[in-house]
Amino acid sequence: MIITKEATDAALALQNRGNVAKFFSIEFLEQKDEYFLFNCVFPEEAKNPLACVQGGCICAALDDATAVTVSMFTSAQKLPNSTDIHVTYHRPLSLGQTFMKTKVIKLGKTMTSVEGKIYTKQNKLAASMLHTAMLFDPN
Repeated sequence: MIITKEATDAALALQNRGNVAKFFSIEFLEQKDEYFLFNCVFPEEAKNPLACVQGGCICAALDDATAVTVSMFTSAQKLPNSTDIHVTYHRPLSLGQTFMKTKVIKLGKTMTSVEGKIYTKQNKLAASMLHTAMLFDPN
């Protein structure tokens, strides 16, 4: 399903009501087939004691990217409210700019499942997420 520019703009406006996208400088790049591509920048405040990105910050960025993907799919008529988030961490992630890819697995009338992946600067998979959520009217 190709998402229109209007649907994308409306979804990004909803995303900007919150602060996560701003804090991590999450930027929607484009849709490639069924995948949605995002840039993300992890600031110094996201650093763990090993000088890598703290896992909760990775989860928050993926949560936000998968949520806005669902919003794009629904032309900003629905926002997901998480019921389950499962994250697998595959390798450490450095501070700074990184890349995320999301894909809607299933979009129902009241529930959705979305996958999100985040990659290192060397384009290696750092973490993957399965995000399940109830759909709500954002207004």
